[in-house]
Amino acid sequence: MKIAFSDYDGTLSVPHEGVAAETITAIHDWRSAGNKFGIVTGRDYSLIAMETRAHNIPVDFYICCNGAAIHHTDGTPLISTPLSREVMKDFFRSEHVRSYTDGMLFFTPEHAYTYRLRTDVPSSYLTPLNTIEEALRLKDVVQMGMRFRDREETLAAFAAIDSDFPNIFTGNMNRQFLDLNRAGVNKSMGIADFVRHMGWEAYDLFIIGDDRNDLAMIEEYGGYTVRRAQPFMHEAARAVYDSVGAMLRDYL
Repeated sequence: MKIAFSDYDGTLSVPHEGVAAETITAIHDWRSAGNKFGIVTGRDYSLIAMETRAHNIPVDFYICCNGAAIHHTDGTPLISTPLSREVMKDFFRSEHVRSYTDGMLFFTPEHAYTYRLRTDVPSSYLTPLNTIEEALRLKDVVQMGMRFRDREETLAAFAAIDSDFPNIFTGNMNRQFLDLNRAGVNKSMGIADFVRHMGWEAYDLFIIGDDRNDLAMIEEYGGYTVRRAQPFMHEAARAVYDSVGAMLRDYL
């Protein structure tokens, strides 16, 4: 048995194109051969399951919220790594939040919440919070999500947060999105936790992603990237593929 782990946004799903039919066919063929296929994403379970159901993508497991929430194929939570309420409280008092005017997402293993509207996420999947302090009453917040104008502003925002809150958060960044998880939490850690839990250490792992929040897992596991990824991802990857389906077919 072989285990494949794929990022979703920008990797499995191509901007403005969606998920290619040949890639979905390759996933079916991969699983029919007795292998496993899972998604490793910064999204929470509800937001990624929305996509996999819409595209009829068969998935054996989900590593969500950059490794902070791991789910069985039916969405049942398996492992979670929540943020500290005290850390969140201190962060909410900081200028990083007080001066931030866009919508802020909060994910628990079971639900997605928003403080202020986020136009990039369907509102039907988000429970609104009237005040940011309401997030402190949520059970097991595993990720806080912020959005900035571009990559450069996102990098600068996390550098400033990390300076004021050293060794408190991992800043998992994907394009203009900044996901804040507990320090040490990333997709690589999520894969390690899941593989250990399942007892799959002896199996070959095939990992593919396209952006900065995928870098740790690509480097740790000798993973792959897609051609549309930025040069730093090409440099880190073992090989570059046109699609996730092309990688799967190469190892069938």
